[in-house]
Amino acid sequence: MTTSAAERNTAYQTLSPGERPAWRTIGFWKENYEFVLAGITLAALLAGWIGGEVTGALPPWSVTTLAVIAFVAGGYSGFVGAWEQAKEGKFDIDFLMLAAALGAALINEWVEGALLLFLFTLSGALETYAMGRTRKAIESLGKLRPATALVRRDGSEAILPVEELVIGDVVLVKPGDRLPVDGVVIGGNSSIDQSAITGESLPVSKHLGDQVFAGTINGGGALEVEVTKLASETTLSRIITLVQDAREDATPTQQFIDRFSQPYTYAVIGATLLAMILPYFFLNEPFSTTLYRAMTLLVVASPCALVISTPASALSAIAAAARQGVLFKGGAYLELMGKTNIIAFDKTGTLTPGRPVVTNIHPLTSHSVENLLRVAASAETLSEHHIAKAVIEK
Repeated sequence: MTTSAAERNTAYQTLSPGERPAWRTIGFWKENYEFVLAGITLAALLAGWIGGEVTGALPPWSVTTLAVIAFVAGGYSGFVGAWEQAKEGKFDIDFLMLAAALGAALINEWVEGALLLFLFTLSGALETYAMGRTRKAIESLGKLRPATALVRRDGSEAILPVEELVIGDVVLVKPGDRLPVDGVVIGGNSSIDQSAITGESLPVSKHLGDQVFAGTINGGGALEVEVTKLASETTLSRIITLVQDAREDATPTQQFIDRFSQPYTYAVIGATLLAMILPYFFLNEPFSTTLYRAMTLLVVASPCALVISTPASALSAIAAAARQGVLFKGGAYLELMGKTNIIAFDKTGTLTPGRPVVTNIHPLTSHSVENLLRVAASAETLSEHHIAKAVIEK
């Protein structure tokens, strides 16, 4: 079943970091029913085809029953979509695919009709799966920010939900914790891993007056941070919004398919009716012949390839990129990657891990490599510097 723009927008609702998305509570059937229906369709199709047409082992009533099962299971999603569109006076690819399958059944080619419905249901299942992965990517971004913060107000400390923080509150951040807010350091010194925000994996030293971001990881020092932005306005929240917008924006190809589907459906239905009626009335051909020819045209014209290929491919690509820390501003930019010849990278850690590693040791004195490394590691034990960590790890 194809997905409308409104449905896509609903599917990609922005979540507050830490909020449990509703789709996680809808159960196995709601998430996977299209895969189940596709499996039932394929099983009934293969059983009926092999048992009826290949080996002849099944009686005709069994083959008919299997054909009905394949059509009901395979056509359920398409029928729901076509019915919703029909109530608005619209007929799109959902209707066309159903008509093609029924047309195949009318000319006793139920295997072809069931195969069309299987491909159609499978495409809907793949699109639903891609949407689920996309929502999970958005959820994983939300988890970067803690749901609560240790706040100092009126001389006392309390743990509060980040949504209750106001500009000017003072948040205490312990070593190793994620920062819950965007703000300015007003107490303490530390190094912070800002890779979730900037892509730079090397820790950045933070002192009085420096800006810090929600979702980043504090190093070895405790910090006092004055809140400068509300939870809904942090840099991380804006990134989540950008990711959502990237998934809502249809690619140029998808926009073309959306515009193309309805007139194409009308054109195919019109051509099918003409192929069935004109030869019968003006060429005196038998109605059975014109019906067979018209239904063949309807089956051949079914756009199963377009239904399968879009928009699940774009959704999957954007979701996969988000999980790897790559943000596409929209599907259109994803398609532009196919025309890209040169890419300029401006951050350490983009092409490499960005984490220093000691690879070779060359003593300039009589010390052995082992002794030199032991002395260096002892001197760097309490340091939080990234090069010191590389020496200790060696």
